[in-house]
Amino acid sequence: MFGLMLGMGLTLSVDDFRRIAQAPAATLLGTSLQLVGMPLAGLGLALAYELPPLLAAGLVVVAACPGGMFSNMYVHLAGGNTALSITLTATATAVTLVTMPVWVQVALAVVEGGETSVDVPVLGSALRLAGLTILPVACGMLLRYRASELLRFEKRLTRTSALLIVVGVTVDALGQPEPPVAEFRQSLAPALWLLGAAVASGLIVPLLLRLALRDAVTIAVELVVKNGLLGLVLTRQVLGFDATVPILAFITFQSPVGIALLVAWYFYDRRRPKLSGSADCPDGPTF
Repeated sequence: MFGLMLGMGLTLSVDDFRRIAQAPAATLLGTSLQLVGMPLAGLGLALAYELPPLLAAGLVVVAACPGGMFSNMYVHLAGGNTALSITLTATATAVTLVTMPVWVQVALAVVEGGETSVDVPVLGSALRLAGLTILPVACGMLLRYRASELLRFEKRLTRTSALLIVVGVTVDALGQPEPPVAEFRQSLAPALWLLGAAVASGLIVPLLLRLALRDAVTIAVELVVKNGLLGLVLTRQVLGFDATVPILAFITFQSPVGIALLVAWYFYDRRRPKLSGSADCPDGPTF
């Protein structure tokens, strides 16, 4: 996980965080939906489907996860607001170390009726997340500042790190005494509904607040294409393997849904008339 987040840090600079001041409305809205709206949706779905505590906690964890590098890449290729995507990823990643452990506690308390049998220390979990996110991202940014030529190793580093995490989770699953088929089936419907909630809220709320469609699509993709590997590592360390199942169910479908959303945006953006100086279509897609 350290290598994955180090690679993200290599792609960031101080200018990426300065964009928060340049587009505060979209940044604040997207971050709020990511860190508050989505976890509330995950908690509601866990209660509606009467998920067991660990599955409920896993669903809330993936709902609370920030966007990842894939969301940035997809948005850039489809001509979305790349700067907003990177800013949302960076901001949500920084705040997640505080919000995610709290949401796990809330999920366990609500599902178990206030009597949590699983101890999730908020401070300890926050420190783990800081070690998995803030520290390596800061190291990556420092390396880019000191030796920008290292940026060429970013893709190799992130792909290798992601592969190692997936292999580790797969080996862990194969080592379980019983395959988590029943838990996966139980988690599948709420995970798909959570994806639907991400698309709907990411598009509808920004448009109701009169943000540009390009920004709305970008926010929706950030809510859909999450850094699920971060959630997998945290839940495996703190809650155990069962809590990873809803995350696996969610991330199985997040990329197809995110790509479909951006493909729809791409073709819509190509067909509509371009207005000179419009904030909603500054440059067009980059495919």
